[in-house]
Order: sequence, then structure tokens, then C-alpha cells
Amino acid sequence: MSDTESEVPSEGPAPDNTSAADEVEDAEDAESRTVLKTRGLTKHFGAIEAVKDVSLDVRRGEILAIAGDNGAGKSTYVKMLSGVLRPTAGTILVRENGVFRERHFTSSRDAEEAGVATVYQEQHLTPTNDAASNIFLGFEPRQKGLRGTLLRNVDKERMVEESSRILNEIGFDFDPRSPIEELSGGQKQAVAVARALIRDPPIVVLDEPTSEVSTTGTDKIIELVKQIPTEDKAVVLISHKIDVLVDVADRIAVMRDGELIDTLDVSGDIDRMDVVSRMHKEREI
Repeated sequence: MSDTESEVPSEGPAPDNTSAADEVEDAEDAESRTVLKTRGLTKHFGAIEAVKDVSLDVRRGEILAIAGDNGAGKSTYVKMLSGVLRPTAGTILVRENGVFRERHFTSSRDAEEAGVATVYQEQHLTPTNDAASNIFLGFEPRQKGLRGTLLRNVDKERMVEESSRILNEIGFDFDPRSPIEELSGGQKQAVAVARALIRDPPIVVLDEPTSEVSTTGTDKIIELVKQIPTEDKAVVLISHKIDVLVDVADRIAVMRDGELIDTLDVSGDIDRMDVVSRMHKEREI
């Protein structure tokens, strides 16, 4: 596949040349920070078109929230980004070494290898194992020497140490040797997020991270989410809680009936009811 070209709006006649130049500069900056693009992404389930022609950019240093009612298509869209579902049509483009390349994810492992780590609503944790084992699940470090290479013994001490470090970095202080079944909802969510972050992915997808969390835990998770975006990381956030989206997002993509309706920049105060009305507004005939 040929490399994609940067998409910068052409400069038309503008009475305010400074303003036009600023707009082009802003567009170029947004393009330079884009790490993933979808173009015309579509998913059919038989005769049902769950996602229709969605084009979005995901940018490092930002939280892109996706808002919509149940059935709006937001979870289906994210599952295509995560490799759980294959698109019926459209493309996913991931920046690799400064160039956008089309990727075809056939599994969640494909997406992870491309730098897309997803924290699912269900958390997918093993309740009988401790937090550290869940954080390192699937890529446990081996002990040094023959114990690791020949006997393939797991370096449990390193797992506990690294788990404690990353949990502290995201604002949680509990013993990573604690069994998952003994943790609160917020602590379990922190383990799920830590499992994604420990691989240092450029793109982190969070699917309803506050759905199974208490009110106190929700505040903690919101603070956690705010900490994730850096100059090297982007976040895609799904939540049905408008207050959560408005509190943490830099941009909000509104979906309705499988389509992308609007992408709103969140700067200063944003009218929550405006977001809600866009989610529910009946399509014009």
C-alpha cells in the first residue's frame, strides 16, 4: 500500500491572512500529532450496519472521547481498533516511523503489536491470581541464568517491584501481591490499566473504565485517565457518562445510529446538554 499523504486544508481567500495562517499551522500541528487514523470505517452484522463510514484521527497528548447512546456504534468502532472485530469496509492507518501505514488487525494481539492497547469494560482479569500476575499476564519476565532459560522460572520479585512502580505512577498504592478478588472496583480497574501501560503503547483505548466503580472510585479513575496522555501517548475513551467525558476529554466524537455526527473541541466550558442533544437529535428527513 502506498504511504498516505498529510491532509492539510487548502488555503482559500481570506480577508484575515493571519487567521488563515494560524488555521493552517493548527492543522499541521494536529496532523503531526496524529498517531492513528480511520477512514470510512464500516461494520455490518448481516443487514445491520452498526458503524457507517467513520473517519477519525487519534492524536498523541490528547484524550479523544467517544460519546453515544447504547447502539450508537461506539463499542463496535473501538472493537475494530482493538482487533476484536474486522471492518467490513474502510481502513485503519497507524503511524510507524513517521509514516502512516494501513494495518489489518485479525486479533487483539495484532492491534497490541501495532501499539493499540485496550482496557475493556469487563477488565478480563483472573480473580484467583494476584495483581502483579494479572499485570504481567502473557509476558512474565524470567529469572536470570539457567533458572530462567532452562527451567523457565518466573521472576516474581521483579513483577511485584514493577507492578508497584506503575501502580504508584497512576496514583494507586496497594500491595500488588493482593489477590484480584480482594480488590475494590477502582483497584481492579487500575490493574487493568497498568497491564496496558506496562507495555508502553502509544495508543490506549479505555472502554467504560468507570462502569463497575463506586462514586469514590470514579473520581480516582478520572484522575488516572487524565495522567495517561503524554507527548508520546494518546487515549481513546468510551463512556456513557457525559460528566466524565466533559471532565477529561480534549475532543469529543459524537456517534448516533452508527455514524459520526460531530467532533467537538473541548476548550473551557462546554455545554453538557449540547453534547446530549447531539447524541439524541433525530435525523432530519
